[in-house]
Amino acid sequence: MRALFRRDPLGVAAVIIAICAIGAAVLASPGAPEPVPAVRPPTSPASAELARCRNLGEAGGADADCHAAWAESRRRFFGVGDPS
Repeated sequence: MRALFRRDPLGVAAVIIAICAIGAAVLASPGAPEPVPAVRPPTSPASAELARCRNLGEAGGADADCHAAWAESRRRFFGVGDPS
């Protein structure tokens, strides 16, 4: 083995570069992937209705219950007519 390295210094350089590249790749690689947070089920009837409307997609635009749920959501968010 020693005779091989004396005869081929370019081979030694290639081995050292390969070892450094592998080490750098191992150090730069991300660890374990972060867990994806679980989707919690809606806790209120209003949230459940909004989730149902969201899952309807474009069909939710023609659903009267969705229009009512969106209006209630806007009223709660913006506080329109809420004295507090």
